[in-house]
Amino acid sequence: MNDLVGDAWHLSPSAQEALRLRAVAALVAGRGRENVAAVFGVSLKAGDTWWANWQAGGREALVAEQGAAGVRAGPGSPRAVGRAGGRRPAGTARRGRRSRG
Repeated sequence: MNDLVGDAWHLSPSAQEALRLRAVAALVAGRGRENVAAVFGVSLKAGDTWWANWQAGGREALVAEQGAAGVRAGPGSPRAVGRAGGRRPAGTARRGRRSRG
C-alpha cells in the first residue's frame, strides 16, 4: 500500500467513497487494473469489486451507505444480520465455523 492511503478500513466512510469513485474513474479512463490498485493502495479484488458494482449500478453503487458501524451491509452479511436482531437464525451458522449450539 502506498503512504497516502494505507489501510482503507481506517478511512472515514466519505473518504472510502471518494477512494472508490477515484479508482473507478481511473479504470474508466483506461488505466490498467494493476496500475489502479498500486496507485490507490488497494487490492486487485477490491478494484474488481468496485468496477463490477459500477458497471451494474453506476455511481450510486459506489456511494457510501451508513450501516450500523458505518459499513455497507449487504443481504446476509454479518453486519446486516447483527442489525436485524443480533443473532443468526438457528441452523444458519457461517461456513467453516462450529455452531456453539
